[in-house]
Amino acid sequence: MQNIDIEKTLQNYKKFLLKKISLVSLYSRSKVAHKWKLTYRLIVLREAIFWRFVDILTQAYDIGVNGMIIGSLILTRSALETVCLLIYMNKKMQFVVEGKMSFDDFDNITTRLLFGAKNTDKLPDPVNVMKLIEDSESKYPGIKKTYDDLSEIAHPNYRGVCDGYTKLNQQEHETDFGVYCEEQYGNQHELVIKKCLQTFEEEYNNEWKKRFEQLEKWLEKNDNKLERQRNKKLKKNI
Repeated sequence: MQNIDIEKTLQNYKKFLLKKISLVSLYSRSKVAHKWKLTYRLIVLREAIFWRFVDILTQAYDIGVNGMIIGSLILTRSALETVCLLIYMNKKMQFVVEGKMSFDDFDNITTRLLFGAKNTDKLPDPVNVMKLIEDSESKYPGIKKTYDDLSEIAHPNYRGVCDGYTKLNQQEHETDFGVYCEEQYGNQHELVIKKCLQTFEEEYNNEWKKRFEQLEKWLEKNDNKLERQRNKKLKKNI
């Protein structure tokens, strides 16, 4: 793993958080590609992921430095889920360009990724978090184990309760209570934060840009076909 200065990296990321995006700026790239709504959704989702990722990891690092290890690990788990959302989106863009997924299916997925929610009937179902984790595992082996380990701490299981807050004194046949998380998990939160930062860097700066540019060219090439398909669907609904 690269030697990453967590605090410096997060501070640097904050300088590049996008404040707004307009359709006009996209049309200047390609009027044909960006007349399709899903490209705008992809950019909005990418930048919202960036904001969430930086916000969560900043909090995770700050409280970890102050010895609040359990809270840091729980927040880092959420950050890892956020990274996996980006990995999933990038992979689906690749699938469309390679003909492994239809444009309509991808369009539906972008809607679910951006607007998916479980607590309202007015919005589509979200993509299951475990689907994001398992889908990312094929590209980044070890992500699922890392996530499972964090989940054991986040949930009120053995590691999340007894391992972190009790200590057995076998000689005296007694159980001591306290916050033993730092003693048990040490700097584990920093190791996972570094993994998250390294993976995010690759997916946000390199993979997304490459896949998005390929998608733009694919949309330009297939525009007439997609228009025919859209018109056909509109006629069916009349």
